[in-house]
Amino acid sequence: MSRPLIKRWTLPTVLIGGVWLGGCGDDAKGKGPPPATIANPTTEAALTTITLSAEAAQRLGIRTTVVESLAVRATRSVGGEVMSPPGRAVTVSAPVAGTVVPPEGRGIVGTGQSVALGAELFRLVPLPSDRDLLRSPGNLTIAEARFAQMSAEAQRVAKLYADRLVSARDNERAQADLTTARAELDAARAQVAMTQGGGAGDSRSLTALRISAPMAGVVQLVHVAPGQPVAAGAPMVDIAQLDRVWIRVPLYAGDARGIVRGEATVTTLGENGVRTWRGIPVVSPRVGDPGSASVDLYYEVASNGALRSGERVTVALPSSTAGAARRALAVPMSAIVYDIYGGTWTYVVKDSLHVARTRVELGDIVDGYAVIRRGLTRGMRVVIAGAAELFGTEFGPGK
Repeated sequence: MSRPLIKRWTLPTVLIGGVWLGGCGDDAKGKGPPPATIANPTTEAALTTITLSAEAAQRLGIRTTVVESLAVRATRSVGGEVMSPPGRAVTVSAPVAGTVVPPEGRGIVGTGQSVALGAELFRLVPLPSDRDLLRSPGNLTIAEARFAQMSAEAQRVAKLYADRLVSARDNERAQADLTTARAELDAARAQVAMTQGGGAGDSRSLTALRISAPMAGVVQLVHVAPGQPVAAGAPMVDIAQLDRVWIRVPLYAGDARGIVRGEATVTTLGENGVRTWRGIPVVSPRVGDPGSASVDLYYEVASNGALRSGERVTVALPSSTAGAARRALAVPMSAIVYDIYGGTWTYVVKDSLHVARTRVELGDIVDGYAVIRRGLTRGMRVVIAGAAELFGTEFGPGK
């Protein structure tokens, strides 16, 4: 006997059917009101559009250029460190043991101060020998007694000379002995002051060596202070010439063979006031650090004192593995402005009276040009002079 055919409905089938039926009902009833409405919708492009008058454009000094496709070198950006080239930095040391005193009429040099060749940096009062140091208190007592004796003798001779009882020669000899005794007393007092840590006292009574700058440069570090005793050979001040500096670039050894030994582009860090220089490759010892698996490359930059020893910079190295030279959209760096969050923008000219601040994504910076990855198209006209003034007009005091 055959069983009657029974159609079994599974739970997913029932749910799907319910949803389909419900949807049909909604279509039949029509769509309801939207959950929210926006009055006067505004896009980001409309918010960043500036309307200028012809007079304002002339006062701001607006100049523009057309975005073009330029030939861009293949580069690899890495970090570098500014350093003084060998032979252009020196440490001035004390020639003998002595006490440091400032030059007459002014203080000692300070860190960051520029000095000329032969400029006086310090004065160094030589310390006496060990035997003389031990005798300093006794020498002071002898000098005081001798000065008291010569002073009394000079007074007696002066009275006798006034009464015409002694000759002028005797009076002159007494005054000379008094002057000699006074000089010996001043030297003994200054010597005792040095041995007791009281500085060099009156340095004019002692013979002081003049410590001069062996070359023109910038003082990097001062190791001594006025009144400080130093040993022979102790470092006193570091001087470096920073008109031309070296950039040390530690590079992973696996990437070193892909770097072309050509000119590099050195860029300072930061968002505002970024500067770039040409880096000339330097023939230097091929050294590396086995701990970090890196090798060092060196480039020379004519910075004219704008870079400091130890400063970090970004170096764009010409690369043979980052892709062949290509054409890419690029604009001068003067067209780029940065907001407080580090975002990069440029002002695109809409017509003679309207410019729009447009967000852009930058690639490499090569020869003063910023490669544009996103945000601009070829043929657009951007502001290259007056962009900072336009930014100030939007967010701060403007002209």
